[in-house]
Amino acid sequence: MPKTRQQLNLENLALITAGSIVDVEILTPTTSKRIKTEFVGLLHDRFVILNYPTAKRLSNAIEYLKDGVVVIVRAVLESGGGQVIAFRQQIMSVSSHPARLIYLNFPTQVQLFSLRSETRIPTLLAAKIKLCDERELHGVIKDISVTGVMFDVKGLDDLSELKNTQCNIVLDEKNKGITEFSGQICSIKSRAAGAQFGIQLTASEDEMKAFMKDHLIDLSVLAPLV
Repeated sequence: MPKTRQQLNLENLALITAGSIVDVEILTPTTSKRIKTEFVGLLHDRFVILNYPTAKRLSNAIEYLKDGVVVIVRAVLESGGGQVIAFRQQIMSVSSHPARLIYLNFPTQVQLFSLRSETRIPTLLAAKIKLCDERELHGVIKDISVTGVMFDVKGLDDLSELKNTQCNIVLDEKNKGITEFSGQICSIKSRAAGAQFGIQLTASEDEMKAFMKDHLIDLSVLAPLV
């Protein structure tokens, strides 16, 4: 009988390399805290073992790392083409002898995600979005690639209805004039004091590279690794 996708995903847990760094998101009733630590190993159908983070990594999250707390663990599979594996589970126990370790209940569900195919470069470019209804949203381009940008806007308004709408991104710079790109808002992530828009651009790759070069953005990070 062929294995289900879920069974195959669970088997991918064994591809996490011992000693590799994993991201642990600690879920609390009011917020979440993220820390880094090392993956130690697992015993199939029993538990997953993580190293207890150092005091520097823990910071103010130490009080939340205890039995019964729910965490989300994310790791990059080095042998999986750069995929990210993630699962949600409770902390079973925190041991102190012979080493300080975190034991998690073995997950029943695992998800796999592909990393972005396009490299995004951090920026801080002031810009505005012009919407089809003539509204304008002022903010900052937080990162950029040859196919899109992440646009950060402050405010308390609910902007979720703008997903999948067309827009223009306008940069008005004193020494470079007005630059305008058209695109589509593909994702919206709400934050405490605003939102982040993932915008797919219609400009060509050559146009975007020329724009980045003109703004002294290092294009070498876009080159494939060899």
